[in-house]
Amino acid sequence: MSYVNKEVIKNKTLKEFMEVLVFENKESGSLYAAQVIANKVLMNNSVNEETVLGLATGSTPTDMYKALIEINKSGVSFSRIITYNLDEYYPMKKSSPHSYHYYMYDHFFQHVDIHEENIFIPNGEIKNEDLSKFCEEYELSIRRNGGIDIQVLGLGLNGHIGFNEPGFSMDSLTQKVTLSDTTRTAAVKYFGKKEEVPFQAISMGISTILSADHIMMMAWGNEKAEIVKESIEGQLSKDVPGTYLQTHKNVTIILDAESASKLDNDRISLIESKLS
Repeated sequence: MSYVNKEVIKNKTLKEFMEVLVFENKESGSLYAAQVIANKVLMNNSVNEETVLGLATGSTPTDMYKALIEINKSGVSFSRIITYNLDEYYPMKKSSPHSYHYYMYDHFFQHVDIHEENIFIPNGEIKNEDLSKFCEEYELSIRRNGGIDIQVLGLGLNGHIGFNEPGFSMDSLTQKVTLSDTTRTAAVKYFGKKEEVPFQAISMGISTILSADHIMMMAWGNEKAEIVKESIEGQLSKDVPGTYLQTHKNVTIILDAESASKLDNDRISLIESKLS
């Protein structure tokens, strides 16, 4: 079921309904995100239903995954979880320490009781001529499993969500994308040299992301403060894909004090302080 309000396209957004939560630090914000996921899993487990998660990578969700591992160890089973990752570099070997396939197993999957057959990650090894078919099947697989219950997102310095760079349409589906120079530069800290950073990736589309029942976007630190402000308070714009979240009826924005520091005072009444 799509939670996108099509009327938004006519110069109206739902940003006044965005839940914006500010935490003292990324650790407490990440723990909250993990608890939201755990509560959904517990509810669905109690009625023998699967929980479908859209998962992100990079530095933003690492503490969330640590918290989820501890929650799993405490007795919350993840055996009925189905996961779809947002993106993967292309081309990219699964065995590469730079791949998101490697990242997910290293940070999460190998530590919990999720079933291998329930893990879906874009395949960076697929032949280019088979890529379109793969992307179509990725979309179909999400729909066959009932759609995504909770989609976890980070936010790029240029406002990208997934690898949907500035200029992408709200109607975009899973596809091969070209990475912006800003995105490639930001990835140097993982690859060591910019020339090692791929120019392309496979990414869920914006429409795919917005079809999730609930979206949780996390952002940490001063370097994200400006793009957080643009995404939450700015006008809907293809130049800042993060603003597309304003069109969704069930979005939770999870921030630390630094990433929330540039939000306008008239927004404060909409911020639930979680500072301890």
